[in-house]
Amino acid sequence: MNNWAQFTTICNLLSTLTLTAATSTQAQQQKPVLPKTKANTEFPVTRQSGTCPKSIRAWISFRYYEGGGENTVIADTLAIAGSSRIVSSGKKLVEFTAPLKKNFASCVAVAKSDEHEFYQFRLQNGNLTFRVQLPQDTPANPSQVSAQGIVSSRPYVRWAIAD
Repeated sequence: MNNWAQFTTICNLLSTLTLTAATSTQAQQQKPVLPKTKANTEFPVTRQSGTCPKSIRAWISFRYYEGGGENTVIADTLAIAGSSRIVSSGKKLVEFTAPLKKNFASCVAVAKSDEHEFYQFRLQNGNLTFRVQLPQDTPANPSQVSAQGIVSSRPYVRWAIAD
């Protein structure tokens, strides 16, 4: 009888751990919710030719946790382009594209920020490309894309970095 009690206790613990791990993984993979506030970051557009927007905005957030943090970026591209789609993704790189709206179809430009160096927008050939390129890992600061996708027709990337 003592062995049976130990066996059921171990089975209960394993099922609890399995459920906790599955729930935790599901929570991490949920899409972000599009904020109801105005995008909090502005990327100035450097125009080369054509009719271009003055800037492109994005919602950028950072959540600290012990040992690192999680970054989420949602590019607010609908003001200048149609629905986005993923064209490339990996552990360090995610790239999206969307057709530019007619009034910006002639634009050839780049939008980037020194403060947010991992994010870049390129406008050319009637398309908008949004690229997230994470830095090479260092022993002290490894990073990796943990999720990417489309939320309300806009591209988003979630990535983590250890410290």
